[in-house]
Order: sequence, then C-alpha cells, then structure tokens
Amino acid sequence: MSLYEERLNSDLQTIRSRLEAVALQVEDNLRHAVQSVLDLDPRLANETLIKDRNINQGTRDLDHRCHLFVARHLPSGSHLRFISAVLRLAVALERVGDYSVAICRVARQIESPLPDTVRHNIEMMGRHAGKALGTALAGFVAANPDSARVSRGMATQAADIYPYALEGLISAADSDRTPARDLFGALLVLRLLQRTAEQAENVCVQTLFAVKGQRKKEKRYRILFVDRDHGLLARLAEVALSESHPHAGRVGSAGLEAAPAFDPRLLDFCRRRGIALPDGDAPRSFAEALDVGPHYHVVVGLGVDPSRHFDVPYRTAVLQWDLAEDGITTESAVEDVYRTLMDRVRGLMATLGVRD
Repeated sequence: MSLYEERLNSDLQTIRSRLEAVALQVEDNLRHAVQSVLDLDPRLANETLIKDRNINQGTRDLDHRCHLFVARHLPSGSHLRFISAVLRLAVALERVGDYSVAICRVARQIESPLPDTVRHNIEMMGRHAGKALGTALAGFVAANPDSARVSRGMATQAADIYPYALEGLISAADSDRTPARDLFGALLVLRLLQRTAEQAENVCVQTLFAVKGQRKKEKRYRILFVDRDHGLLARLAEVALSESHPHAGRVGSAGLEAAPAFDPRLLDFCRRRGIALPDGDAPRSFAEALDVGPHYHVVVGLGVDPSRHFDVPYRTAVLQWDLAEDGITTESAVEDVYRTLMDRVRGLMATLGVRD
C-alpha cells in the first residue's frame, strides 16, 4: 500500500471513529432525556442538557474533518459519497441532539405524574426510536447495507406509533385531571420522538447511498378523488391523473354514494380517446374505497367535502376542488371538464413534486 493510500485510509478511519463517538453520545442523551421525563427527574434533565455541548462540538469537528478530507484528497466515487453522507449525518445528529435538549426542558417543566397510558406510550416510542437510531448509525459506521434495510423498517414502525400515542393523549386529556401544561409537554415529547425515528430512516438512506450509490426513491402517493355518486367527475379525475402522471402512485376514485352505473358521457369520452376502463369497473362508495388498506395521502373532494364523511387520518390531507370557479357547470362538455381537471391535477402534482 502506498503512502498516499495509507494516509487516505487513516483519514477515513478517523472520520468514522469521530462519527461513531458522536453517535453514541447522541444515543445516550436521547435515552437519558426520555428517562428524565418518565421519572420526572430534573437533575438528570440538567445533566443531559449540559452534555449537548459536546455533541455540537463533535458535529463541528466532523464537518471540519470532512472538508479537510476533500481539500486534501479530492475524492471521487465511493469516498466522495461517504464524505457527502457524513456531512448530512452530522446535521441529522445535531438535530437529534436538539430534540433531546427540548425533551429535557419539558421534563423540568412537568409538575405532576403523567397518566399511565401517556407514560407508557412515551416509554415505548423512546425505546423504539432509540433502537432504530442506534441500529441505523451502527449500520452506517460498519458500511452494512443489510443492517440499513432492517433498521429502516424499525424506524418506520417507530414513527407510525405516533398517531396512536396521540389518540391516547387526547383520551387522557378528556378523562384525566393532569394539568394542560403537562399534557402539552407530553405532546411535544411524542412529536420529537417521532422526528427522531424519521431521522433514523434518513440515516439508513445515507448508508445505502454511501455504500451502494443508491439514491432515495421518489415518493409515491395514494390519492383518492371523491364526488357525490362516482358517476362522472371523480372517475374522470382519476383518468386524468393516470394519463398525465402514470407513476404518481396508487390512484382511485369514489362517490359518497355509488351510482348504479357510470355516466354514459364518461364511457363515450373514454371510448373516443382510446382509454380502456378495467373489466368490471363500476361506481363504488366512499366507504368501500376507504376499506382497502393503507391510508390515502391526499383525498380530493369534487363538489363535496370528504372530511365530513370520515375520520381524517393523521397523515392524510383533504382538498376541495370547486370546478364552478373554472366555469364548469352541469351542462359543460366532458372535454371541457377533462381539460379543467387535467389543469388541476397537474397543479397538484407540481405541489407534490411528482414528475410527468
């Protein structure tokens, strides 16, 4: 091995060692921060707050060493990907450190014991988020893509606990006499733990990028269009989205109530444009569309407000499109309705960052 290669490998190992040291400190601070909330221990909270200074100093040192490595070695390929990923991880680690600081500050403000359900959820989220983060960081340091894939699933599961924990907190607020200030503090803790799990998932993405050059896949969305009877508008909007952005994700349509059959104007329009509807395709109700698995990211109401007809999941956005604002009436030609819907769909896709 040449002297240059020895120097390069030595610098890389130094960066790995510094990253591992900062990661362990971040994990410890997160664990102690959660414990200070569970035990209502202001002493532990204050001790953890002070330790965050070392994390900030460590991330600044990582940043300096990475830039020095670039200036000294002008890296390319896997070495450049590694340095780029470490720079991103330094930011993520500093953020998780800030989350721990905020949790400690909440711990110092809570004056009464939290309800058992809330306390259990905080403990569970803290345990899962901490494990996901630790496993993800260890996988990055070890350059292990298999570990990254496993920890990514753990991070997703940890983040998914939040909506259920939120429901438990709301129930506690209705039935318990815990001061509102303490419950708001618990809400902040839960949110910060969810963000920690999301940062763990980002670490996994950076591991796959650094080791194998894999970039994060573009987001795919689950979108549902809803009108009154699924006879024309919602199904036409689904067609417009499928035609213009076939890789947007899973698209569906429904009506608050299902019509006996599709509007003949829709069938004629599709036939003239060479759009083949699936065999057995028929109007379906909103309730039927909701009962198909995971939640929708976006539910679009066409002349109706879908939010009045179901409990909107935590991660679902509900939109309303009033086509009358675009001059569309019940007497408008289907071609005009389609063009209007296409314009609306393209605007929505641009907002979501989906390419044609």
